[in-house]
Amino acid sequence: MKDFKLRAPWPHGLAVPMLLALAACGGGGDSTTTTPPTSTALSLSGTVATGAALAGATVSVSCASGTDNATTSASGTYSLSLTNGSLPCVLTATSADSSIVLHSVAAGTGSGDASSNITPLSELLVAQLAGSDPANFVAGFNSSTTISSNSVAAAQTTVLQALSAAGLDTSSVTDILSGSITAGSGSGYDGVLDSLQVKLADASTDLATLTSTVASASTAGSTTSTSTVSTLLAPANSDCPALKSGTHRVIDLTNQLSYTVAVDASALTAVIDASTYHLTKNSRCDYTLDDSYGTRVLVAKSGMAVWRHGSGLGGTVGISLPAQTLDLAALAGVYNRVSYTGAASDSGDFGTVTFNAAGVNTTSTNCAAGYGSCTVDPNSPFGHLAVNADGGYEYIDDGAGGIVGARVFAFRNDKGHTMMVAMESGGGVTVLGNQSTLPLPAVGDSGAFWQFTVTAAAGLGDVSEDGVSYTAVDAATGVATRQFTSDSHFDTITFNDPYPGLRYRATNACTSSAGGAFSCSGVVQMPLPGSGITLVVSSVPTKHFIAVSVSKP
Repeated sequence: MKDFKLRAPWPHGLAVPMLLALAACGGGGDSTTTTPPTSTALSLSGTVATGAALAGATVSVSCASGTDNATTSASGTYSLSLTNGSLPCVLTATSADSSIVLHSVAAGTGSGDASSNITPLSELLVAQLAGSDPANFVAGFNSSTTISSNSVAAAQTTVLQALSAAGLDTSSVTDILSGSITAGSGSGYDGVLDSLQVKLADASTDLATLTSTVASASTAGSTTSTSTVSTLLAPANSDCPALKSGTHRVIDLTNQLSYTVAVDASALTAVIDASTYHLTKNSRCDYTLDDSYGTRVLVAKSGMAVWRHGSGLGGTVGISLPAQTLDLAALAGVYNRVSYTGAASDSGDFGTVTFNAAGVNTTSTNCAAGYGSCTVDPNSPFGHLAVNADGGYEYIDDGAGGIVGARVFAFRNDKGHTMMVAMESGGGVTVLGNQSTLPLPAVGDSGAFWQFTVTAAAGLGDVSEDGVSYTAVDAATGVATRQFTSDSHFDTITFNDPYPGLRYRATNACTSSAGGAFSCSGVVQMPLPGSGITLVVSSVPTKHFIAVSVSKP
């Protein structure tokens, strides 16, 4: 917005400023006085608090016209006035020890008086409004940035609804930016800030993660925002923060069935079909259920988990997702896919699928002849996702006359990554993870995991534990070498091959600890983004297996 000054006008029909004539003997002269220009001021005020007041905090303000700074009082209040200042503005509050940084906005145009509290709620509002990290939004603000009152109101509604759905009573807050706060009182707006702090602690998370979750869901629909925030803020187990209370959907990969489990993360109980079972800790995030099967539950960092019991052809394994309801638009994107049917599949064991914002499968690629054979599927129309009243979606196969081709469930984690598990009507399971370029590890990076394999001939294998350490990484080619903890052998994998988000290992691309020959299968690995779960399938069409690994916390 252009900097400007308002000057006093000369109203029509009124006398101009009086001319004062001074006369003197022997000469004469005259002079005039003109009313000086008047300036406008933009006054900003508010409270900076997290529950407790942030006394001595620095408040930095940048407006469409004008910048200024202020220091908060002992009660967290601030006020400042910008001569010739104009809205909109962005604000940053930094605590005296620089340990807390919060952001806010003041909407509208022109000058006058405006209120803008700077609190964790305003941080979430800015994340929702901008769809990005509030600090980045503030850094990118300039005189042409528009912040309307309507957009702020819409962002506030979404944030408060999401927090309310997650069990936080927000009824005392009617206006995040201008609502009255008595910092430290524990009541009203301040009481909501206190409750939010408790909620974050009980969920074993923090404001930065909640802010990121809100930002990533801001354009994915209000239902998506509510679901992802509720998942994040669910009470967590103190020893395994990834284990959250609430309803979890288990999809049985072996029998193509699904069921729900109500988990109490603190009491370590699981209710299945009205029966209550107990989870006994084996190690961190590794539990055994006291059901008749002795089901083992391995919890991944995203809150997803693997539920498995038995072994061999009678063993079963499922993947659980915290139950969510996501808008169809939230599922739009390109996904990597791995499929397992227990036998040869005419569509290959891996490929890609693309959905648009209406849930329509617009493009697919299949790798039916293994690695190096991936081609675009020409057989359109493919199908579309339709919401199922009992949760999740149905995949309607438009190319087969509109029959239901699969039952699908989806999960979105706190980083905005979406994954889906589809139980195919013809048998088999397909797992999809949204395509996201994998960062290369650094030499010395390491990790430990649980793993097991399912094959058509032998069924479900036992759980084993292993780990890897990266010994070499080529940033130019994306090729990395890993050494395994169990027997010290090495393998070589290529990141983001054949598609972004996948890893490829050629057949026998392994060596023993001494550098000699070491037999290993060619595989395509699909880490589900941000989940802690990796699915592995054969890279050659003559072998059909699926391996699952779960990263240890």
